[in-house]
Amino acid sequence: AGRHFGAAFEPRTVNLAERAAGEATLSAAIECACSRANEKLVELLLGRHRLQEHLTHLKEYLLLGKGDFVQALMEPLLPQLSRPASQLHRHHLLGLVESAVRSCTSPGVAAGSGIVGSSGGGSGWARGGSDSEQLLLDHLGVLLSSSPGATGWEAFSLDYRADPPVSAVLSAAAVGEYRRVFTLLWRLKRVELSLSAVWRRHTTAARLVRALSSDALLHRCHLLRHEMVHFVFNLQYYLMFEVIQCSWEGLVAALAAASDLDGLIGAHSAFLSAVVQKAMLGPENAPLLEALDALFETILRFAKSQELLYIHLLEQRAAAKQMAAAAAANTAAGGWGAAGAAEAEALLAEGDAPPLQPHFYEQLRVHAAQYRQQFAAFFAQVTRHASLDLTFLSFRLDFNAYYESLGGA
Repeated sequence: AGRHFGAAFEPRTVNLAERAAGEATLSAAIECACSRANEKLVELLLGRHRLQEHLTHLKEYLLLGKGDFVQALMEPLLPQLSRPASQLHRHHLLGLVESAVRSCTSPGVAAGSGIVGSSGGGSGWARGGSDSEQLLLDHLGVLLSSSPGATGWEAFSLDYRADPPVSAVLSAAAVGEYRRVFTLLWRLKRVELSLSAVWRRHTTAARLVRALSSDALLHRCHLLRHEMVHFVFNLQYYLMFEVIQCSWEGLVAALAAASDLDGLIGAHSAFLSAVVQKAMLGPENAPLLEALDALFETILRFAKSQELLYIHLLEQRAAAKQMAAAAAANTAAGGWGAAGAAEAEALLAEGDAPPLQPHFYEQLRVHAAQYRQQFAAFFAQVTRHASLDLTFLSFRLDFNAYYESLGGA
């Protein structure tokens, strides 16, 4: 019995080939299980948890890719955002955002209805509308920064809350990058809106006072406005199509090819990084972004001065009509139409261009000089930049080599 017991514990010779085959079988089984788990995870994220739909919402709303939403949002927000940020209320802005979303996604649903209180980081929208619309409203929100002295334009931002497991791809840091891009695009939209308002005022002023069509000041205002519109529209085209849309096509292809969670995260990170870099928001592009901010500020100041000029023209037009009505009443009563040489001269000049105060000419000269100097600095940086995408932007801005001939390059 002792011999048999001892033999049971005698060392056996291990066959290395058998062990290698066993390890290979185990490794293959682990890899197969891992592949199945990754495949199921990707299927769940893209299917049940609708990751690509979340990304589409971010592109259409935080990256302002849905034009009718932008238009529907800016019209009711305009009077609100002109106020100091301290006077704005988040729940009221949420209602305006909801109305804009519903107006461009499901016309049959009454806009502005059914807002409920929110808790945490969510937007707190009421139920209703289509499934995709409700998914958007459940995650879309509004942020108001607390910068002292800021207006609503500087404080307002859209926000997006991603819940687990989607937050593994749409992390808080990633949503923060989306908000940075939104801030740039939102400011660009504000500048575009201001220039559109200037065009309406110029058109109305020329119609009310026909002699202004030959006025040198208004003509120079038209020329400067055209330069600004050319810059804004081409910059907007570059950001929306060359940056966002082209990067989005790459993201869609990468999501379709992803086989695991790391592939999804990598595809989204590459998309977001490309958008941030090409939109001049990277740390190495700080001087370029500073020059762009200076251009935006100059355009907004020009738009404000044109609003004051328009108000001045309307006041002069109203005063001339009032004087003409008083002269007609005096004449009907058997008196003199004008009560003095000054009034007589003003009545004789009715229909001519009203005299404009000298400070309007000085303001235009200052705005034109500032804009052209700042544009030249911005264009020079874009032209010298190593990025091929910005080279395309420089070509669009100076397609006929006009600015290059002025020495702006």
